[in-house]
Amino acid sequence: AVVSTQSTGAVAVANMVNIPCMRQQELKEGVVLYDEDGNKLGNSPVAARNAITKVTISRICIAAPGMLLTPILMERLEKMPRFRSIGKWQSCAIQTVCVGCFLVAAVPFGCALYPQKQSISVEKLETELQESIRAKHPERRLVYYNKGL
Repeated sequence: AVVSTQSTGAVAVANMVNIPCMRQQELKEGVVLYDEDGNKLGNSPVAARNAITKVTISRICIAAPGMLLTPILMERLEKMPRFRSIGKWQSCAIQTVCVGCFLVAAVPFGCALYPQKQSISVEKLETELQESIRAKHPERRLVYYNKGL
C-alpha cells in the first residue's frame, strides 16, 4: 500500500509539473475569452491558470483509481492459491488489464469533473481586460473560455 501511495503521489506531482510546462504559452499569453455568442473578447492568463488547475485536478483523478486500486486488487489475488502458480508475465498482464479497466471508467469521470466551456467573472480578470470588456459591454458579468483537456 505504501508503494501505491508513493506511485500515486509521483503521478500527481508529474501532472502538476507537466501540464503547466506543456501549456506555458497559455500562461504567458492567456486563453481566449468569448461571450455567450462565441465572439472573441480578449486573452487572459488568469483564466489560463484557472483552466490549467482544473485540468491538473482532472488528470490526477483519472490516474488515481488505477494507481491506488490495482495494487490492492493484486495483493488480494496473490493470496489466492490459484493465482500463486502463475508467472510474472501473466501477473504483469493482469495488472495492465486492471489499470486499463480503471482508466476506461476514470477517463469519462475525470473529463466530466469540470465542463469544457468554463465561465469566469469579469471582475476576476486582469484590470486592463476588465476595462476593455466593460467599455464595449458594460452589462457583461461573465465571459467564457475553453478549459482544454
